[in-house]
Amino acid sequence: SLTSLTLLNVHVTGELLEHFLSNCPLLERLYVSDSEDIVNLKIWGSTLQLKYLHIIDCFQFKSIEVFAPNLESFGLVGGIIETHVNYAPRLLDVHIGGSKPVKDAICPLSDYLSQLQSLVLTICITPYEKLEVPKFQTLTNLRHLKWKVIAFDEESLIGLIPMIEAAPFLQKFNLELSCYTPLKKRELRKVKKHPNKHLKEVEIVGFEGRPIDIELTIYLLESAFKLEKIVIIPRSPAVVGTPWEFDEIEKNEHAIKAAKQLKKKLPLGVELLIL
Repeated sequence: SLTSLTLLNVHVTGELLEHFLSNCPLLERLYVSDSEDIVNLKIWGSTLQLKYLHIIDCFQFKSIEVFAPNLESFGLVGGIIETHVNYAPRLLDVHIGGSKPVKDAICPLSDYLSQLQSLVLTICITPYEKLEVPKFQTLTNLRHLKWKVIAFDEESLIGLIPMIEAAPFLQKFNLELSCYTPLKKRELRKVKKHPNKHLKEVEIVGFEGRPIDIELTIYLLESAFKLEKIVIIPRSPAVVGTPWEFDEIEKNEHAIKAAKQLKKKLPLGVELLIL
């Protein structure tokens, strides 16, 4: 009768997970995080009831094959994993990425991108690797896009903007930005605006008023004609919701001041919340 299985920091192999799937015919939800023993995993079966499969931060993981006719939500975040999604006709929600390049994370899902309603992409941008984003087909069903980005100060998110422009009916955009190097000054880069007629809500967590976040924010303000609200949280995603969230007062004050400057770019009727 088991329908949901969650394993956190548990030593579990791919073979054992496959055993659960074959012996629990009603299993709909499988979530595994921080297991050091998963290497290979095969999710395969025409009678599988599995709707939700997320494998997160299992850094010895090497390969996964998926044939799941009822799968709706798929998450795979971690190291360099060879991914084969052979059959997932009901897939609507994906969380993909980690240390692998953006192109390598997205390409195995190319057959299903047009049907997705929600996409969360975890990205690490370094000066040692060129940011390569595949050419996107039109993401006609995508309504929610979220980027979880770790980057160096001097990097830019401009290279990811085609992903937004490929989703003409996008309604909500979230950014969680973490930068771990000291502030480095550089000039703002001008981004050509692209009309977005449906984006209504934007949330940026980790805003510090640097070119890497200001460029993207200005682009969204100038492009989203139907924008209703933009929420800026000038604190690192790692501390949001923790008891020490407001410890770095001086750093937060600089970010708040920079966020208030955005009011000059704010279209009429758009609500700006700085939390």
